[in-house]
Amino acid sequence: MEKLERQIRFGVMVDGDTVERWQYDTIKLLIDNGIELSLIIKNGDNSKPYKSFADKALHYPYRQILFRIWHRYFFKPAAKQRVSFNEGLSFQPSETSGGTPSTITVMPLYKGISMYFKDEDIEKIKSLDLDFILRFGFDIIRGDILTSAKYGIWSYHHDDERVVRGGPPGFWEFIRKITKNGVILQQLTDELDKGLIIKRLQFDTTLHSYKFHLNRIYQESVFLPLQACKELIINGKLEPELSKSKAPILHPPKNFMMLWYFWLCIWRKIVFHFNYFFRQEDWNVGYYYNDNSHDIHWLKSPKSDYFADPFVISNDKDTYLFFEWFSNKNGKADIAIAKKSENFEKYHKISDFQEHRSYPYVFDYQGEIYCIPEANQTNKISLYKFENDKLIFDCDLLNGCFVDSTILIRDNKFYLFTTPQKQSHTHLLIFVADDLRGPYRPHFNNPVKVDCSNSRMAGKIQIINEILIRPAQNSTRHYGESITLNKIIQLSEYQYIEETIKEIKPDPNWAYNKGTHTINSDGEITVFDAKKFTFTWRGFVQQVRQKLHN
Repeated sequence: MEKLERQIRFGVMVDGDTVERWQYDTIKLLIDNGIELSLIIKNGDNSKPYKSFADKALHYPYRQILFRIWHRYFFKPAAKQRVSFNEGLSFQPSETSGGTPSTITVMPLYKGISMYFKDEDIEKIKSLDLDFILRFGFDIIRGDILTSAKYGIWSYHHDDERVVRGGPPGFWEFIRKITKNGVILQQLTDELDKGLIIKRLQFDTTLHSYKFHLNRIYQESVFLPLQACKELIINGKLEPELSKSKAPILHPPKNFMMLWYFWLCIWRKIVFHFNYFFRQEDWNVGYYYNDNSHDIHWLKSPKSDYFADPFVISNDKDTYLFFEWFSNKNGKADIAIAKKSENFEKYHKISDFQEHRSYPYVFDYQGEIYCIPEANQTNKISLYKFENDKLIFDCDLLNGCFVDSTILIRDNKFYLFTTPQKQSHTHLLIFVADDLRGPYRPHFNNPVKVDCSNSRMAGKIQIINEILIRPAQNSTRHYGESITLNKIIQLSEYQYIEETIKEIKPDPNWAYNKGTHTINSDGEITVFDAKKFTFTWRGFVQQVRQKLHN
């Protein structure tokens, strides 16, 4: 990853010599990218009032005993495993630190549930002129310590504070079947989980496994402080938004709720696997001419196969409808075309790869038609030329396991929009090149977006009245739920800003009315896909094979 040019210095607040794995990864990512860790603030914890065994027994929260036992002895997600704070960290030398961060141990003062720092400790911290402090320890912090660094104290809240304040992280989204789980990086104020919002993410909630879900929202949000630092480099400032949340502050669950949680874990696992084997997706491609009628025409796929991911493009020979042709028998898809000269009634496979191919993004460049089919199983993004109804290999553009790659040519730059296969519902990356064939370099602020409702590409970026419109997949409740249209406001090698302007859903009167995830147009014809749920024995066998393979 590109090193930052301007020096940014930060501190970290911890409770001891170890931190949780996701916290360690956050700190390491900052240090590896040239952000200087100048100060470690350890919690002396000596000012907690002493409580006798009898006093503890008398005031123990027995109504939460199931949660406490489960959380302490049985719930062991990988992201929360304790690791040595100094393990593998490569500190950057500087004029002030010499490469080793200073360490101070403070003994906070308790006032009710809040912690306050002594004036002498605050002055020591201020003397180091830190840009920010990451809070990975201590409890609820209030008072002058909040302004001891230039940009304050930064803290994670692994919920959307507009929906859930308090905790545990991600738990109430799971219990209440809230389909989105927000994560925020905030600058702390005296308000609990209601600070200045620096960065915000949205993940789809994994409703069949809280452990998997918590690992995911922890590990896939570690880049947020680095992104905030990059914003400081580019803009010279941060513009956080004050949260106006009125959401109630939630607390760890009581015993009855924990019993309900255990039942949900079992029941949702059963439902998840039942749907996996017996509720298969069946996609089809539709199209209409951009006239006043908008009559929908559907392709006719063979039994047990489906069509999806349509693109349309024209040249002086014909108008071609590219699409994915998936075979349950073979367990993979190839790329196919239908032609306007044949009324889109005949289907021709134009690929026969060993691996799965889909999302045949096609575009015209210098009078030639090129295609970038999705091929994450090859661990490459490859460019093909379309000639004589065949795909001819041209070159590899990028190594890595990516899905649904799409190129936008703008201001003599080639912007390659794509999504990592492991974060296929949530992350949007951009790579930039000065030539179609590369080399491609990562965007300065990758991932430029993390949002389960509008990150992964859903087709070609359209130019409408000189406005760039980027279609994206909404997979909040399930894969391919709908399409969101996003207006690109700013695009460069260093910045990317967009806003969502519209959502496209399938018509409830269609036979395929349960989702849509690709839309494209050449001005004359608009093509799209839509899905329904069904069951076939071939599909069932394919799902069993896939499960055994995994």
